[in-house]
Amino acid sequence: MRLASLTASLMVMLGSSFALAANGDHWLVTGNGVNVRARPDAGAPVLFQVSRNAVALEMGRNGEWVQVRLPDRHAEGWIHSSLLSAGAGASEPAGAAAADAKATSPAPAAPPPSAPDKPAAPQLAAADNGDALARFRDTVTYLNNRAVAAAGIDLFTGVKQAGDRAVQVTATDAWKSVPEGGQDSFMRTLFNRWLAATGSTEPVRVQVVDQAGHVLKEKSGP
Repeated sequence: MRLASLTASLMVMLGSSFALAANGDHWLVTGNGVNVRARPDAGAPVLFQVSRNAVALEMGRNGEWVQVRLPDRHAEGWIHSSLLSAGAGASEPAGAAAADAKATSPAPAAPPPSAPDKPAAPQLAAADNGDALARFRDTVTYLNNRAVAAAGIDLFTGVKQAGDRAVQVTATDAWKSVPEGGQDSFMRTLFNRWLAATGSTEPVRVQVVDQAGHVLKEKSGP
């Protein structure tokens, strides 16, 4: 029964594209001169550009595109999700931008009833303090926290560098309970986030490994 419940929870979570954020959540822009487009399409007109670490408030989502509001500009548009990162530093814009973001954000929902049977969301260990690894670790922590919230299980326990432009994400035994399509969805997200974090034009590699270091899933490419 526990396995069936876990699988069902993950399927619901992944069936909605396992969104990395929801309306009202905040992102950090990970690239320099990132295009903000009029529509969720790479060929859509560019409204303006934003710089690295700009705070973006999520307003909606269409596939891999995120509709955002830029509080500093009082403007909206679409940014591809591979150019956005959730995690530390994106919790709330400062000053006047914070007031603007709060004014446009939906009212916070009432806190859910306490669920002592669900474990607290952990923070993952990092092998070093490199900027790219730290940004990627924030994403993996965020994914793991969503899994804890949705299904009460930890999927990932750590992140470490595994060579030039390569990274390993250590998974728990619960990873084996995720359907193949769900694992593929996780891998696409992990790969896109690592590529965005490194800013590399060279091939990068992401591996999901078990506690013993055996590779369970791998994705590489430009």
